[in-house]
Amino acid sequence: MKRRFTILICAVLMLVGVRVNAQTDSTAVDSTKRSIYYISAHAATQGLGLEFKYSPLAKFNFRAGFSILPLKTDGVYSIKANSTDINLKAEFSNAHLMADWHPFLDKQNFASKLILTAGAAYFWQAKGDAIITYNGTSYYGEIPVTSEDLGELYGSVKWNKVAPYAGFGFENAFPKHKFNLGFALGAYYMGKPDVTLTGTKLLTKSNQNEEQLRKNMSGYRFLPVLQINFNYSLN
Repeated sequence: MKRRFTILICAVLMLVGVRVNAQTDSTAVDSTKRSIYYISAHAATQGLGLEFKYSPLAKFNFRAGFSILPLKTDGVYSIKANSTDINLKAEFSNAHLMADWHPFLDKQNFASKLILTAGAAYFWQAKGDAIITYNGTSYYGEIPVTSEDLGELYGSVKWNKVAPYAGFGFENAFPKHKFNLGFALGAYYMGKPDVTLTGTKLLTKSNQNEEQLRKNMSGYRFLPVLQINFNYSLN
C-alpha cells in the first residue's frame, strides 16, 4: 500500500513537471511574437521628437532619434525703478543613440518594466541668449541718459555639442496592444558652458562682469530629461 502511494505521488509530480515545462515553453513561444520594431514620439524637458526603436532581444532595445526644443520669451522687469526689457532665447536640438536594458524582465512584478539606459547625443544647438535693454531715462549724477544712449547688454551661454546620457525608465517589454506608453528620467552631461557678456555704448563697462558670470554658470553642466514616450509597434 505504501509502495503504491509512493508511485502515485511520483506520477503526480511528473505530470506537474510536464505541465510546468509546457507552460514555460508556451511562454517562450509567446515571447518570440513580441514587437521588434517601434516608432516612438516623445515629449520631454529636452523638447519634442521622434525615435525608431529596434529590439533584437527581449531584454535589449536600441533607439535612434532626435529632439528639438526652441524656446523664446520676452519680459519687462523693473531694475532699480527702471523698466527693463529682457529677451530670452534657448535652443536645444539633438540627434541621439540610446541602448536600453531590462535587468529584471524575468520578474513577475512591476520591476520587470524597469529600463536602464545609456547613450549619447550630438547637439547641433545647445545655447541660450539674452538681450537686456533699459527703457526710459537713467541718471549719471545729474546727467540724464536715454535708453538709446545707454546701449544694450548681450549675454550668451553655449554647451558642448557631444553629450553622454544616463537614466532609467519604465516600459512594458511585451505590450498587449500596438500602442503603449513609456516613461524615462535621466540627464545629459553637457560640460562646462562657455559664457560671453557684451555691452554696447555706455554699457561696455559691463564686459568686466563676464568672468563672474562665467563662474556663476559653471555649475550648470547637466540637462535633466523627464520624458514620456508614445510607442507604436510596426509588426
